[in-house]
Amino acid sequence: MRNVEIEWSYPMEINNILSDMRMSDTGLYYITRTFGGKISDLYIGKTTFNYKSRLESHWQYWLDNYRGKKYVRLGTIVKPHNISEENRKLLINDAEATLIFCCRSQLIHNTMCKNTCNPSQRLHIFNRGRRGNLPADVFIPDDEWIE
Repeated sequence: MRNVEIEWSYPMEINNILSDMRMSDTGLYYITRTFGGKISDLYIGKTTFNYKSRLESHWQYWLDNYRGKKYVRLGTIVKPHNISEENRKLLINDAEATLIFCCRSQLIHNTMCKNTCNPSQRLHIFNRGRRGNLPADVFIPDDEWIE
């Protein structure tokens, strides 16, 4: 099992984060909403191109279907460091699949990786920073891992 540490940013409203200087970066993102005094987890996603294009796409196609204020946290893989770009993209893909599978009961809008999940490598994810409702430690247990 490979250890991965993800640092989650402070949650920003979707319309404000689109002008953030990190929008050209790649990584994971976690969308929540506040409505009726409650916080709901909507979606975990990834981009290996840039945050801006993915978040704009979500905003255009489905985010307005949910009432309330929508917030985005950006997730950066901080460990392991000094890895190739190809390996980083692989980690981003596998971390997204693992997070969705392990948090499937709380994610309202995700559809993929909720029933089965088969990332290329088994990860133990340590969520740090402003992780919201995400567990501090996430991994797929032995009885749910598909070889």
